[in-house]
Amino acid sequence: MKEFTIKPLSNAIGAEIIGVDLSLPQDPDTMRTISQAWLDYQVILFRDQNISLEDQRRFAEWFGELGNRRRGARKDRPTEEEEQGPNVMLVTNVRDKEGKPIGSLPDGEMMFHSDTPYFEHPDKATILYALEIPSWGGHTKFSNSYKAAETLPKEIKDKIRGKIGLQAYAYGTVTKQAADRYDKGEFPFWEHPILRKNPDTGRTALFVSELMTEEIIGLPADESAELLDFLFQHQRKPDFVYEHVWRVGDLLMWDNRCSVHARTDFPSDERRMLRRLTIQDFTGVQAGDLK
Repeated sequence: MKEFTIKPLSNAIGAEIIGVDLSLPQDPDTMRTISQAWLDYQVILFRDQNISLEDQRRFAEWFGELGNRRRGARKDRPTEEEEQGPNVMLVTNVRDKEGKPIGSLPDGEMMFHSDTPYFEHPDKATILYALEIPSWGGHTKFSNSYKAAETLPKEIKDKIRGKIGLQAYAYGTVTKQAADRYDKGEFPFWEHPILRKNPDTGRTALFVSELMTEEIIGLPADESAELLDFLFQHQRKPDFVYEHVWRVGDLLMWDNRCSVHARTDFPSDERRMLRRLTIQDFTGVQAGDLK
């Protein structure tokens, strides 16, 4: 196994892996060590990578089967994103000659969320590679959902123990107001435990997000809204958050089962493009518990 260094990114979440070139195949021992770092730190970073889509695929497939983009195709002609295959999402504000986005989630800040919780089997990992970065902004904030769960006041833990959250998402939506409601007939949704156990670590995480959690099933609407607002504010505490400032060549991989992420604003007239792959999870969502 080639020697490399694992360096924490913050006291909250994340580690940088230094000395690994992802344009080259890695031996199994190296990949097992990387995989354990991902479980331990929830977010792992590789700087200064120069990789192709196939390199990114090779790395991703160590962790499982690739997820699909699962979005409606453009009817007139495929976008650049669609031409790269069903597994690839281009997170970009770049537009074609007609002014239409060539990818997804083009503009502005984005509220905290995990990826695909509105499906029965949410993707367990996201792998994002930076191709073009604006002069400022477009940072990605990560919040540690283990720490958020473990530090809740006892009375809040008691209120959410055994409770189920409704997760929903309008494709392309990056922010929402408290009064916004999603039409279940038009957009995907699923119900998941608010306290979720990561089957690979046995640890319990807080599985809600401001962008995608609509309600707590079985509670009166006002009580649900008040409790969710407390949980959302709790997730945003600086003690739980690492803010990543992107550079071209960065590759980040994060665990959607035990983290949420958000995006800061950036110039609309500067290009931003990142290439995303996800890893499917067929283990099923397990309810967690806290002392």
